[in-house]
Amino acid sequence: MTGNQMPALRFRPRPNAICVGGPCDGMLTRIHQDVGVVRVPVEASGESLSIAYRITSGRVHHPSSDVPFTVLAWAGATGCSGPEPPG
Repeated sequence: MTGNQMPALRFRPRPNAICVGGPCDGMLTRIHQDVGVVRVPVEASGESLSIAYRITSGRVHHPSSDVPFTVLAWAGATGCSGPEPPG
């Protein structure tokens, strides 16, 4: 590091959604869309998977946040996929 360079800060984005049902039940995550289906990344047995959850109009309060979280409903067993594509 030279001059006025600052070390890169790594931060974890604040969650704004909670998964309901399925393998990620109760998991907090961050979403960046208002409608549709999102894929929630998870680690299982050393493999990166993504589980499909539908964005709902439901909101729930969580003690970790002043604003309510968006409720994500599990899209079903067919929502599981294999390794996450790069990128």
